[in-house]
Amino acid sequence: MLRVLAAFMILAASTGLGFALAEGIRNRPRQLRMLQYGLTILLSEIRYRQTPLPHAFQLSARRLDAPVAGLFMALARGLAQAEGRGLYWVWQQTGTAALHDSALSQQDLQVVDSLMRVLGSGCTGEQERQLEMHLRHLQQEEIQAEKQREKTEKMWRYLGVLSGIALIIILL
Repeated sequence: MLRVLAAFMILAASTGLGFALAEGIRNRPRQLRMLQYGLTILLSEIRYRQTPLPHAFQLSARRLDAPVAGLFMALARGLAQAEGRGLYWVWQQTGTAALHDSALSQQDLQVVDSLMRVLGSGCTGEQERQLEMHLRHLQQEEIQAEKQREKTEKMWRYLGVLSGIALIIILL
């Protein structure tokens, strides 16, 4: 009876690990789409309403889901309390921590980092061009993430189950 219980626990743990890894792979394209949507809202606020960045980030965050909404809210709060410091400084202080639990890759964060360096400085037209350029780059990242998801999501699930079964066979 104890062996059966141990085998079940091993299988459950390895299966859970495989499904957790697959979940991260599945969430990345979704979070990239959410980030693009948020930046599109931000672009509209800058282009048509000429909303100041703190308020534009706050308005965008209201329409988004976590963890991207948390990033936009953190940037809005940080800019409101920045005391003359720029968006990039706020991004370095709060932005990376807000996306710590996200499924975004280091490459995705580098694209956002690159955007935060230029956003908020220069004229409105330049900010619009930068946002559009970074949105196109994020779209490419999303396409690659979707291809990776198609290739590896099932593999991680199966690998979790099969590695649990293999471990049970080895131990019994």
